[in-house]
Amino acid sequence: MYQRHFGLTAAPFRITPDTRRFFGGGKRAEILETLKYAIMNGEGMVKVTGEVGTGKTMLCRMLQDQLPDSVEIVYLANPRLSRDEILAAIALELRLPSLQNPSHLLLQHQLQNYLLDAHGAGRRIVVFIEEAQRMPLETLEEIRLLSNLETREAKLLQLVLFAQPEINQLLDRYEIRQLRDRISHNFHLSPLSAAEVQNYVRFRLHSAGYRGDELFTRAACRQLALSCNGLIRRMHVLAEKALLAAFSAGSRRVRWIHVWRARADDRAPASRLQFPPKGLLAGLVAGFALIMIGARVLPVAPETAHESDPAAVSSNQNLTATLRAAALKLRPAAGGMPLVSRRLQASREWLQQPADGQLTIQLLLTENDDLQELEKLLSNQAYNEILAELYLYRSEVAGRQRWNLLYGEFDSKTEALAALADLPAGARSHQPFLRSLAALRTAQQASAPAMHKDEQG
Repeated sequence: MYQRHFGLTAAPFRITPDTRRFFGGGKRAEILETLKYAIMNGEGMVKVTGEVGTGKTMLCRMLQDQLPDSVEIVYLANPRLSRDEILAAIALELRLPSLQNPSHLLLQHQLQNYLLDAHGAGRRIVVFIEEAQRMPLETLEEIRLLSNLETREAKLLQLVLFAQPEINQLLDRYEIRQLRDRISHNFHLSPLSAAEVQNYVRFRLHSAGYRGDELFTRAACRQLALSCNGLIRRMHVLAEKALLAAFSAGSRRVRWIHVWRARADDRAPASRLQFPPKGLLAGLVAGFALIMIGARVLPVAPETAHESDPAAVSSNQNLTATLRAAALKLRPAAGGMPLVSRRLQASREWLQQPADGQLTIQLLLTENDDLQELEKLLSNQAYNEILAELYLYRSEVAGRQRWNLLYGEFDSKTEALAALADLPAGARSHQPFLRSLAALRTAQQASAPAMHKDEQG
């Protein structure tokens, strides 16, 4: 869908491991070379650990591709086999003659004879076991017994365990302490660092045919690293969604906001909106009623006053409800202002959401409340790429009615600063700055008694 738009010849972030796009960073290349050395030199059992999505399967497939033809590979994807089943599975993968109702001893004997023949012919047999942390204890013990098969010079069977870190707790158990001592090499695939994530993204894009300048901005890569925690599989999911978000916005680069949208989509925000906590909802709306500390909220515009709830306005007992009504009832004049209309509607929905974020960015404060001028402002090229995350709020500042233009909400200062740095150049022309949602709510609470007294008077 987006490949032609970005000049790609293939999808760069497919989840299925593709050995043609193996990334050697994060010590992956070094681990691969050491694994090949250990296997070719008959150094017994090897263990490779890593969190879900760190690239264990890719490493396993790279080994299968790069080991010479003299190495016969047995690949076991299902670790939850009994002690008899694992012997049968290895025999099946090696295409040994099938036996009628073979006993455990007979299977062992058949396998040992085959291994001796292979050793005599100069061939090596290697068993790769994925998700080894799920193996039953009796099967792990059988693995240990298989590692005992050897001649005076070499092991007859190499075993490589690919597992999540939980296997270390399993190997610490007293019952299988002998197996732990048989493991000659231990490797761990760590999550990628922020710099490695940027290199990885660049590598994958170029391997998919991209030849332009940096497609993902630095801030986008920082947000991607923060959102995926350096896990390659999750990075692929988010990067793919970010490309789609940039394509949908007509952007030629993937910016911070596109990765942020990808993360928000991955967190399923729709389910969050279905159950907004009532107290938090009122607090968020009331907090945004003062976009600048000490500023007084403008009452409902005359042309919209008839839409307010008469009971709520007449009672004046609940300042939060009044401010909420003022925020949600503002509407543009009919016709001719599609951008203002859409952003006001989006702003109302935004105000009704729970306050997940801690910060927002104030892009600018208009000189007046002229909606035609505001429409012209939003149509400016500087805001095209970030239009979907712009929000409008009207307030009284220095005795005049003005519109505040806000951008996004962020969980941390790191995210907010990354978004600020990643703004298009034109959107930074008014010296945007971070706003604390908590500070705005505190200011509202502090000024509420005085404002309530004015309304009563």
